[in-house]
Amino acid sequence: MTIDVQPWDGVDRRRKRGGGLRVLLLTLVLVGLIAVAGHQGILPEWVPYRHALVGPPPAAPSVAYPVVGSDEFVRYLAASMIAQEESIDVTYWANAEGIGKDGVFDAVAEAAIQNPYLFVNGWSYVTSFQGVNLLPDYVYSPAEAAQRREDTAAAVSVGLEKAGIEDGQSAEKTAKKIHDYVASVATYDDKAADAITAGKTDSARVDQSQEAYGILVEGAAVCNGYAEAFQAMALEAGLPSVIVTGEAFSGLTTGAHAWNRVLVDDKWLVVDVTWDDVDTAHARKDFLLVPQDDALLDTRDADLEWVVDSEADQYGG
Repeated sequence: MTIDVQPWDGVDRRRKRGGGLRVLLLTLVLVGLIAVAGHQGILPEWVPYRHALVGPPPAAPSVAYPVVGSDEFVRYLAASMIAQEESIDVTYWANAEGIGKDGVFDAVAEAAIQNPYLFVNGWSYVTSFQGVNLLPDYVYSPAEAAQRREDTAAAVSVGLEKAGIEDGQSAEKTAKKIHDYVASVATYDDKAADAITAGKTDSARVDQSQEAYGILVEGAAVCNGYAEAFQAMALEAGLPSVIVTGEAFSGLTTGAHAWNRVLVDDKWLVVDVTWDDVDTAHARKDFLLVPQDDALLDTRDADLEWVVDSEADQYGG
């Protein structure tokens, strides 16, 4: 039997070398785990510079239709959904300070509400080793959605010409002409509204009632379709406009409601074509360019589904 006796100083040196290697390996493992966790968007909020682990944000696809949103992330999501991408990479924003999972949901809701050329019913948030992805539930196939976008854009062009929209005219005049045109071609879809009230929302009629397409191409929709139609025409005319969602307590429609705000002389004013579209030869003007503090608007409350919460002040709060 051979006994190899090592001096204490040698053992001590080996322990130092071995301990250093273990520390290095543990550090590498820890860094790897942090990187994976960061890429999955599951690091705690207190971890600094989480987004640095996943690199720069991806570029938005180029689309042939207007894209709007209160910030770059919303516009990225909107463009991606107009392009009908099956999986949208949101890893960068899932790790960005102040955004995370809740912020992703906030941004995609705004994108879906504000952009008339995308058709989506919902979305899923998926975390994997590849990163964090948003999986939209699109209303139509890519081919049908493309046709609806094309038809809507053509109807917008016709509408602007018939409404008499001209280059250089004031925002006030543009808003009035779009308001009157939308009311002139629109009919409130009572059957779709009844189905929504009854909770029977899984139908082509209800889907279409939420779209600018419903008003501008088919001539009928509910309040959201009116707001989307106004929005589509305003965007093409260069008139700053947003869709606002909330609750209406009295008036022509009650319950969930949608209307518009437009920027006129540095003030965000309310336009509600739905409530001005009554059974008369000409649309009413009651809800045309109404200041937000007007008592007439006590009949409704806006929510924050239509905009990223932190950006609501851009549009008058």
